[in-house]
Amino acid sequence: MSTNTEVTNRRRFQSGLTLIELLLALTIAAILGMALAFAFQAASRLQRAHTARMADQDATDRTEREITRVLRGARITAIATDTTTFFQGVSAGSQTDLGCDRLTLTTTEPGVPTPSQESADDFETQHQSRGPVGGLSEVSIGTTPVGDANSHTGLFERIQRPSDGDPTQGGMESTLNPEISQIGFQFWNGTAWISSWDTVATSDRRLPAAVQVSYRLSNATDDMVHVFVVAIPASNVTEANPDSAQGLS
Repeated sequence: MSTNTEVTNRRRFQSGLTLIELLLALTIAAILGMALAFAFQAASRLQRAHTARMADQDATDRTEREITRVLRGARITAIATDTTTFFQGVSAGSQTDLGCDRLTLTTTEPGVPTPSQESADDFETQHQSRGPVGGLSEVSIGTTPVGDANSHTGLFERIQRPSDGDPTQGGMESTLNPEISQIGFQFWNGTAWISSWDTVATSDRRLPAAVQVSYRLSNATDDMVHVFVVAIPASNVTEANPDSAQGLS
């Protein structure tokens, strides 16, 4: 009798150990599962944040390339009575620490649109369907829209082909970058950076040697100012031959 009782107790003890081990294994598995789920969620958040940062960076890179392309194509004639070409950097709102907030100029860029380059239609057909595609374009860049932007905000670009001599209106306007909340332009006159340049208001028909573009992003967590400088190839302004007519107002 005593032997059978010992065997029975031993079996119960062994069964109890097996159940405890099973519960312990399930607990460990649950902890590992929660840890893996947390790690996966954290990795997903990091990936989404990285993707968003890369998208923002791509957008700012495209914006800087577009502004650079437009500025490098800046052209005006030296004829004092010519009103169809101009370079006008003035403030549409108020002057800021970044410089004037609107730039309007005539430029050889954007040039001939890609659809026109790839089209097999003759010039007359393209002219009727798309409007003028050659010559100097009028481009205006600023955070204050020229037309009705509805609820859109950001940096706007207005393009008119060809220039009609009126830098205040015309053409097609679109959002160049919705994340830019503030922009400013300054101009190198050969000796200093000045905050305005207007060949419409003065008889001076020269382009600045370079343009400094500064902007802030609305989604930035700090007050960081992004800055880049574009040299104007068609300018004849140099340190030895500076411009003294602009930036006096």
